[in-house]
Amino acid sequence: MTQQLDLFAGLQPSPAPPRTKTPATFTAKPNRNTAPPSPAPRPAHKQLTAPARPRTTSIHPPSNPHAQALEIGEAVAGAWNRQHGGNHIHVPIGIVAALGLIGQKDPNGPDLATQILSLNDTNLIAMYREIWSTHWAHRPDLIDRARILHEWLNDTDVDKHRISAVRAVTEAALKNGLLTLTGYTDPYLRSMTDVLSPVMMLLRSRGAQQGLGEFHTPASVAEAMAEFMGFNTLDIMMAATEAGQPQPGQHIHDPAGGSGGLLRAAAQNLREKHLDPADFQWSMCDIDEIAAACAAVNAIIWGLGPHVTVACADTLANPKAIEEAAEHARAVIEHRNTVLDKAKIIAAIRQTQRLLDQSAERAA
Repeated sequence: MTQQLDLFAGLQPSPAPPRTKTPATFTAKPNRNTAPPSPAPRPAHKQLTAPARPRTTSIHPPSNPHAQALEIGEAVAGAWNRQHGGNHIHVPIGIVAALGLIGQKDPNGPDLATQILSLNDTNLIAMYREIWSTHWAHRPDLIDRARILHEWLNDTDVDKHRISAVRAVTEAALKNGLLTLTGYTDPYLRSMTDVLSPVMMLLRSRGAQQGLGEFHTPASVAEAMAEFMGFNTLDIMMAATEAGQPQPGQHIHDPAGGSGGLLRAAAQNLREKHLDPADFQWSMCDIDEIAAACAAVNAIIWGLGPHVTVACADTLANPKAIEEAAEHARAVIEHRNTVLDKAKIIAAIRQTQRLLDQSAERAA
């Protein structure tokens, strides 16, 4: 049976190191201390003829994606708790995040969800490791920010109890239709809702939410705000130009972004205006490490493009959080480039050695 896993479903072009010093900036909410760095001038944007629409596919978008996301969150939280997964909620959130990063290679081929659920324990864990490592090679800046969601996979041996919980969460997410929300090549369809927000909120105790001051804006509320404001979500995301339209190269920022819900609504609004989110610069910050990790993954799923910076900090206490996050992202990208360059050299040496061995065998 052909494996239908498409590890590149949500990938974007590898980013250039983020820039931090530019002219003006636009923010989602007032930041009493500072504004994040603005983008460098961008080349002329490409005009989309219309928001992308789905290709022929065996999966169909749900009529109410936000309700579907909530159902997935409830199913995942229930599965994790029944398996006594404990306080390590980064594990089930990381599972849903990884599944959200993939798609099906052939829409008419064998069902991807069925194939994943048929994997044995070893191959299931190997699949999750491959998803994260593949995306790290393309977006090391965002995958590094999401480290808390996948570093548990670095353990040489994942114990049987955890594997059982991982399998239960995988089954809950897939059987409740995760791929009908995220399993598309079209970023417009992948951005119908924020799946990770309800998963995170339902797994986290009310006390923990209150302690973090964490109250996520529901996706439906963000969209209602967009409709009400006339200029749509971009009224709260950026200053309107004289023409009253967002301009490519502008910086869209949310200083208390949670898992990125307002950025999602803004990106959808741009697409509906026949603009490409990749022609804008995006940044957000959240004090919660898991929320910031989810935002980083969502930036890939939603196709925000190569110019995204996600910081984990208190923007009131650290007004340079975005600058510092951008500097760290540059270092991570440079490290990725070094690793890949070394890998290419090693591969070339091995290929040369194989050719020499083959020549020696023929000569003998």
